Amino acid sequence: MTNIATASFTVDGWDPQATEKAENTEFSRVLLTKTFTGGVEGTSAVEMLTAVSGTSRAYVAFERLAVSVDGRKGGFVLHHSAGEDGHRLIVLPGSGHGDLSGITGTATITQDDEGNHTFTLTYEL
Repeated sequence: MTNIATASFTVDGWDPQATEKAENTEFSRVLLTKTFTGGVEGTSAVEMLTAVSGTSRAYVAFERLAVSVDGRKGGFVLHHSAGEDGHRLIVLPGSGHGDLSGITGTATITQDDEGNHTFTLTYEL
């Protein structure tokens, strides 16, 4: 059965680790932390790699969540991939633990005009 959990989140930490620019493309590595409230409650730590050129940008990231989802406590890893053609977030197969062991699914992130983030997790367990 497919379930949907929605939460708001804040970015609590944004810590650039390294930046390198060569031949008109800048590579960056950033560590960030988030706090979730709502159908997903808890925190996460993200390792993100970005590439930005004069005409495009993209990033990949892995996010380790220590959360409860609809009251089930545990965690999982979310794989991010984004570029000019869109944004994909997928639960890394086999990464679920605790009450979230066996979780599969996808997620979306939206941001409103005031900068508030909404996280929607579509999952099976």
